[in-house]
Amino acid sequence: MGPRPRLGSKPLAKPDAAHRALSAATPDHPVLLERVDGHAAWVNTRALDLAGIGPNTADPPGGRILRDAQGRPTGTLVDAAQDLVHARIPHPTGRELERLILTALGDLVRLGLTAVHDAGCTSSVVRAYARLAAADRLPMRVYAMIDGNQSAGSLAAELARWSSEPDIGRLEIRAVKLFADGALGSRGAALLDGYADDPGNRGLFLLSPKELRERVSLVARAGFQPAVHAIGDAACREVLRAYAELARHMDLARLRPRVEHLQLVRAEDLALLRESGAVASMQPVHAIADAPWVAARVGDGPALRGAYAWRQVLRTGAPLALGSDFPVESPDPRLGLYAAECRRPAGATAPWNPEERLSRLEALLGFTWGAAYAAFAEDRRGVLRERCEADLTVFADDIFELPAERLPEARVAATVVGGRVEHERALPGRAEP
Repeated sequence: MGPRPRLGSKPLAKPDAAHRALSAATPDHPVLLERVDGHAAWVNTRALDLAGIGPNTADPPGGRILRDAQGRPTGTLVDAAQDLVHARIPHPTGRELERLILTALGDLVRLGLTAVHDAGCTSSVVRAYARLAAADRLPMRVYAMIDGNQSAGSLAAELARWSSEPDIGRLEIRAVKLFADGALGSRGAALLDGYADDPGNRGLFLLSPKELRERVSLVARAGFQPAVHAIGDAACREVLRAYAELARHMDLARLRPRVEHLQLVRAEDLALLRESGAVASMQPVHAIADAPWVAARVGDGPALRGAYAWRQVLRTGAPLALGSDFPVESPDPRLGLYAAECRRPAGATAPWNPEERLSRLEALLGFTWGAAYAAFAEDRRGVLRERCEADLTVFADDIFELPAERLPEARVAATVVGGRVEHERALPGRAEP
């Protein structure tokens, strides 16, 4: 199977008809098209056959095979069900991974990013990063999270491997990415009240509450930072409770456990953020991308009132680390700043849930100091002061004076990492460097 293009953010309509069309267009070659958030895939009949997926194939734990009225797979695979086909796709070589990493990081540096948190790196990706870092070829800092979905034995071996060498040049390896649930768009996020537009469906727990606690404990007791994907309010509750329970038996706060996304959180669960010392790792662009359809998913109830609740999180006193969740959304931090301050979807005339908007300074702090804090680096990055590491995004425009609507147009003049200019842009009136 070849490269995996990504589908858009809207779910497929009439998946059985779409499957027939895809299979008719590509009868001889296996095809897998991945949804933009990575939580669902669309495959043709040839791919189903090669993976051995048929009417009698059971849904795997944490996954769902969509079926037609006769029980036949329609080619849409949600969350863990994708693994049945992914297992048949050849892995890229180490050299290919290095080339892909350098291409991606080069694009990010040009956007003004000085560091990225790469969530869920497989063993081969971590090793590719390590080779590049050892050769001083990384153009920016990378905070790599070990893939926590592998078997417990393999994960323990990875933790032991990197605990002895957590830092290599611009690479840091001290976190593990776990998944509590799926995504809202594919109706895999775990919801307390279920989906308003799909009665009876409460989403998917990719790790059962028991498995979640076991994995978080394994990671934390090895001295690594747990970073758990949680989108639905049921998943957010389980993750926060798991953190709070573990915090009663060990100093979990020193590991700064992260909740990745925290997209729907009940007000009564927010206190657990402070109790466990957790970091709220959130992405403002999700709010404006999802606003047109999220109410249809969750209804007009408590789940919606806790949707993308940045202001509610700040009131708890919990650290707020802002990012983009690319490649699900654009990696451009200027769009994130705009989303955080304006909270207005494209084409809308008014902000969505405006009470959750952030000020310009709060948003900048989330993308700088907050992100650095989430990576244990707030004493040397994310601020401008003596003896810090001189990671700088230089704008040609005054970022505090620009009208909010023009934030996406702010011109990145240079990107500096550790005092080294990694990108410089020729601007009007200046010669090309």
